[in-house]
Amino acid sequence: MKTCHVVFQTHWDREWYLPFETFRHRFMHVMERIVNGIETGDIDQFVLDGQMAAIEDYVDVCSDSQKGKIKQLIEDGKIIIGPWYVLADEFLVSGESLWRNLEIGLETAGKYGHAQKVGYLPDTFGHVSQMPQILHAFDIDSAILWRGIKPEHSEFQWRSPDGSEVFTVFLPEGYYQPLLNEEKAEEALVSFVEKVAPYSQTDELLLTNGGDHLMPSWGSLKERMENASNDEVVFVASTYERYLDAVRKKVKDLDTYEGEMRSNEHIYVLPNVLSSRSYLKQQNQEIEDMLTRYVEPMLTVAGVKELDSYLLDTWKLLLQNHPHDSICGCSIDDVHKEMETRTMKLRQRLDALQQEAIYRSGGKDFAMTGLPVVKPFEEMTAFTVFNPHPYRYNGWVEAEVWFYEEREFAVEYAGAQIPTVIVDQWRDRYFASPTDAFPEFKDVVKYKVAFNVTDLPALSFQTFSVTEINSPVLEKAADHFIENEWMKVTLEQGDLQVLDKETNETYGGMNHFYSSMDAGDEYNYSPPVHDVMTKAVVRNSPSVYKSEGVQKLSYSAVLTAPKALNEARSGPAEETGQIEIDVDITLFVGDPIAKVRLHVSNQIKDQRLRVVFPQVHPIDDSFSDTAFDMVKRPAKKHEELDAEKQKEVAVVVEPSASFIHVNRFCFVHRGLQEYQVTENSELEVTLIRGVGWLSRDDLRTRGGGAGPSFPTPDAQCLGDHTFEYGFGFTTNPEESIQHANEFRNPPKAYEGKVTSEPLITFSNPTIQLSAVRQKGEQVEVRIWNPSDESLHTQLESRFAVHHGAVRCGDQLELPAKGIVTLNLTGK
Repeated sequence: MKTCHVVFQTHWDREWYLPFETFRHRFMHVMERIVNGIETGDIDQFVLDGQMAAIEDYVDVCSDSQKGKIKQLIEDGKIIIGPWYVLADEFLVSGESLWRNLEIGLETAGKYGHAQKVGYLPDTFGHVSQMPQILHAFDIDSAILWRGIKPEHSEFQWRSPDGSEVFTVFLPEGYYQPLLNEEKAEEALVSFVEKVAPYSQTDELLLTNGGDHLMPSWGSLKERMENASNDEVVFVASTYERYLDAVRKKVKDLDTYEGEMRSNEHIYVLPNVLSSRSYLKQQNQEIEDMLTRYVEPMLTVAGVKELDSYLLDTWKLLLQNHPHDSICGCSIDDVHKEMETRTMKLRQRLDALQQEAIYRSGGKDFAMTGLPVVKPFEEMTAFTVFNPHPYRYNGWVEAEVWFYEEREFAVEYAGAQIPTVIVDQWRDRYFASPTDAFPEFKDVVKYKVAFNVTDLPALSFQTFSVTEINSPVLEKAADHFIENEWMKVTLEQGDLQVLDKETNETYGGMNHFYSSMDAGDEYNYSPPVHDVMTKAVVRNSPSVYKSEGVQKLSYSAVLTAPKALNEARSGPAEETGQIEIDVDITLFVGDPIAKVRLHVSNQIKDQRLRVVFPQVHPIDDSFSDTAFDMVKRPAKKHEELDAEKQKEVAVVVEPSASFIHVNRFCFVHRGLQEYQVTENSELEVTLIRGVGWLSRDDLRTRGGGAGPSFPTPDAQCLGDHTFEYGFGFTTNPEESIQHANEFRNPPKAYEGKVTSEPLITFSNPTIQLSAVRQKGEQVEVRIWNPSDESLHTQLESRFAVHHGAVRCGDQLELPAKGIVTLNLTGK
């Protein structure tokens, strides 16, 4: 006889086709039914979707009486909570964000009662390769998932690249199964068993009874389960942990699946959420980097220990932007406006906390009186640079400094003048609001300056100063090219050519832009039957600026294309519109990556804008990064455009957190997380995907809807956008990921004067830094290895460094694809 474990649950998107506050009000009614069902004995236990945010949302607004009931039911194990804080998308957030999501979820659950130790991932649009290793770090050895895979059996082992494994259960029919709510519940239960039983290797089955924003129906649920039970199957109220324990005792000879899961053979994975509302992806990466690579490390270096609650609340605010319907950009416009408000608040906090770190280090005061340090309105004849990397940095630093009068100057470090270039100069107003004096504006002269540093100490503050001496200025030249020792970039007759000086190969048509029409929705790209592709045309001669050490090439392009789809959505409307693109490309001496900044003014709807990099040699595979991993993927060059009913066309776009490496070519970026390798061996990166609907059921590329059909005019992404990326040539993907790291997290200049000792220094720059933070009385440093081979590094620190219970010496071996957390103590 088969046993079908019925787990009562609701899948709770905090925001999606309705905004957060509307869904929260609905949640009050869902909780009312849950509590009533438990108190009357109709429901034994209820799982609150594996995330803690919903509980906090409820507790924030419910009555004291309701709060007391909920806490007691959690303590009694009647309401099952955790382990996540939110159910985040896995590809569009950083590995550290996933780590903190799980950590905060478990810690928050611990304040209420017991957290379920299950890696619950019911609706994520695919899964990153390192999820088993992340779960293992928190003593979670099982997972439940749906999308991204079509295994032969419901039960299998899922292995991370480092070898970590979790026992995993696949939901053949998905999590959305409110069968006991149906009028003919008994028939629905029997039909469900017939569908899922062939996948199971045991007589233990799982029914996730519930769905999006649903509560159990009023009525006798147990009676319906009893009526459906027969000689072949019995339906019992259960939990995920109870089901997993039962099936693990019986299952044998499990198949093993390794790595990321992005297959849509079984069910949609909705791949083009990677580029929907790309502005959200840019904002998220900016905030993640500010928090993990500047704020937390800077406060740690400054020795600040009293901001735990402030930082926890900051992390929760960031994580509230990470659920899949939020960060994926596939909700109604009101949801994404609220996300931008959260981002605005986070940016304000993180700016203030960086200044706090300088203040706590004795670098600059907030008051005119008090500490004998740099005061408000004191010009920047000296300033502080923070190196966010765990290795000595060599390269260029860009800073903005200001003085009351024009001056000629160069930058000094450690008593010696260093190569300096004045990139720009302008008159402006400087504002400060001292804590003990009136706020004021001052008329000042501002300079954008670049200076080349050597052996900048790792994870530390260093003081720089200016000396009265003439420095090179970026000046206009008559050339059509810029170059350094790595490459030559030339714009002639509208064609951007890049010479790789190491191989002497020239890449033509680089960095060009084109638009195709998009009749899809926020989930999937779908070209109309009568598509129109339009290539941008360079409309002026380039402006070239050169100096010793820095060169810049600027030009503009315009793209004239159909302004929107026609009413039938079968092809273009008659009216045309434009996309204007201003391009700045900067080369620094010694840097193999050309830095690109785009300003895009978009006045076209229903279109996809991409930047293209044709390659000299065929592309067989590509490398890019995801959470705690660098992944090699075969090039999927064949693209299908017409899907069967209830199917998606095969996935051809790939995710990228910060870089893409093909052959020798390297592309680094912020927030441009969708790329594709074409049949012509071109690398294409999506800049904007403009659509006007949350979901539609008339797409060519997806045979059915993916959500409610709400209009989303803001998803057209009209207006002005700024994009930052870089390109160049490297010998291997390990070099590319290092350049991406430095592109995303350059050393940063601040007002004030601070010099500190390095927190910790690694000799191997391939090692990736994920976190540096004060945690209790210790400093926590999390690093990871992107390579398939173990990495060796020398280690220096003024602290005692421990890996678990073992004290490290001056050498460290990081296992292949391993995530390692080190603890620094005073002993």
